[in-house]
Amino acid sequence: MQTGTGLELILNAAEGVLQIIVTEDERLLSVQEWHKADRATEILAPALADMCRALNIAPAQFRRIACVRGPGSFTGIRLVLATAAALRRVGQARLAGLDYMQALATSAVLQHNLFYGTPVWVLTHARRNLVHCQPFMSYGPQIPAQPSQPVDLCPPQEALRRMEAACSEPLPQGTDKHRCARVCGSGLARNAAVFAGIEGMRMVPPDPGAGMLAIPGLVCPHTEALRLLARHGDYFDADVEPLYVRPCDAVENLPQLAPRMGMTGEHAMAALDVMLERAPKSEI
Repeated sequence: MQTGTGLELILNAAEGVLQIIVTEDERLLSVQEWHKADRATEILAPALADMCRALNIAPAQFRRIACVRGPGSFTGIRLVLATAAALRRVGQARLAGLDYMQALATSAVLQHNLFYGTPVWVLTHARRNLVHCQPFMSYGPQIPAQPSQPVDLCPPQEALRRMEAACSEPLPQGTDKHRCARVCGSGLARNAAVFAGIEGMRMVPPDPGAGMLAIPGLVCPHTEALRLLARHGDYFDADVEPLYVRPCDAVENLPQLAPRMGMTGEHAMAALDVMLERAPKSEI
């Protein structure tokens, strides 16, 4: 009978960094971070093979694989999920999907040792003038930050309005009346002019009494946050479904691209619907 979590692999390529983490029974064995988002597809397989060789393990030996399923880069998400799906087919691993926004919020909790009840807002770049926006609540350093609303896609100005409105609401009973909401994610730096008024966005000491405090440097999940989410993940003998929030550029542009293929926009969209709904002929 197997005990412990065994060999575990954690993968993330949802935004600007490719992260590969290997643990055994929750003991950290190896970590690699590649700040080469445009080359993640060519890096992941060789890097993982090198890590397995150095650790003297076979990829088929992983018992658990936790992979960040989004939201974020379509290419990075597909790369991670396809790799996990392939490893599941050649080994014994069960898979769990991790949420990228939750990983960033949990990183803020761990980095700043945030107490129970502290709000954390995560804003990540989606595309020009759009951010993924989601509020979380800290439950302390032993539990992943928990979402208080679903992730949404909105302009950065709307995200700022929501955060300011939330800071003006009465605090729940039992929480720290002096708490300060934290804000993190790539959406801050990519829309710095919009969020310039938040404490922490300027090169001056922040006001300790501010209602919001930005953490502009937190744009990548910490290893410990990913490990905590993986520890609490739900693992299944099935592939992980991606979490896409914003529409795919190719789909949105299909009506304009269709004439180049000798099709009308309506015909192309109808053909796409058929292909998306068609059942696969095999598991592979």
